[in-house]
Amino acid sequence: NNSHHNPHTKNSNNKDESYGLPYSVRASKKGGVPCVVESRKHHKVVVLNNIEGDASALLSALQKKLGTGGVLRKGGSIIEVQGEHHLEKIKNFCLNSNCVVGATKQNKAAAASVSHKRKSIDTNSEKNAATATKAVTSGNVRPLTSKEIKTMKPTEMKEHLAARDLSTQGNKKELIARLMSSL
Repeated sequence: NNSHHNPHTKNSNNKDESYGLPYSVRASKKGGVPCVVESRKHHKVVVLNNIEGDASALLSALQKKLGTGGVLRKGGSIIEVQGEHHLEKIKNFCLNSNCVVGATKQNKAAAASVSHKRKSIDTNSEKNAATATKAVTSGNVRPLTSKEIKTMKPTEMKEHLAARDLSTQGNKKELIARLMSSL
């Protein structure tokens, strides 16, 4: 019978809130994600503490989500992710994937609202891009003004050039010249 009790080990009677994930993160005392920015020699990293379970799976998921490098420290209970700009993204990822055990409802709600806003922004930009492409490729090529051409991004210019059966090769300056000559 082991009479020593380690406060860092999970009680087997507690219900795991991580929804079947192979990893979990214990929330801070205030119910937030235990995540801070620390300085290294020539850069800053985001440090995620209190990881239990398969930390390498969590690291892999974070790397895929953020498109960045990271490393396990201290026997797999700490993850360091390169780039201080990832702090909020890591917090939101952990809260939205329900791997934070003991997070407050306010933190979960805030992360969910950020995620929802980001999804609506993405769908709006996709709709705008689809309507712009539809206007170009629907067969009726609309006339452009020189001001419109100069403010276009190269991808938009290439769509308009393709709709006019003109070459889409070259740098932005050449694309502008080619579209201007087609006016």
